[in-house]
Amino acid sequence: MITTVHWAQQHSAEVAGALLATPPDFATPLPDGYPTPDALADHGWTPVPRAPLPFRSIVAVSANDPLGSFAQVVELARDWGSHVVELGAAGHLNPASGYGPWPRAEELLHDLEHG
Repeated sequence: MITTVHWAQQHSAEVAGALLATPPDFATPLPDGYPTPDALADHGWTPVPRAPLPFRSIVAVSANDPLGSFAQVVELARDWGSHVVELGAAGHLNPASGYGPWPRAEELLHDLEHG
């Protein structure tokens, strides 16, 4: 998700929209096993761009994501001009958290396309 935000700041290609599901916030150190703040900065991941995205977007945010606090991710979404969808206590949406196919994504993509 953060790759999309970095890309959008440097390119002007026409994009219909983006679904950004449970992005990390990088404002606080990530759990053990994830990159350190210094490693994130050294590899260009931080600072995370805060400028509005030049296309429609939805940020799906979890109340208990270990990689991004709810308040921080909502703040990022607002800075990007994204519509916020609260998922409740969904954790982080990745295979390590037990997620496989995520039917809700189809609904959110439909909202992006037709909303």
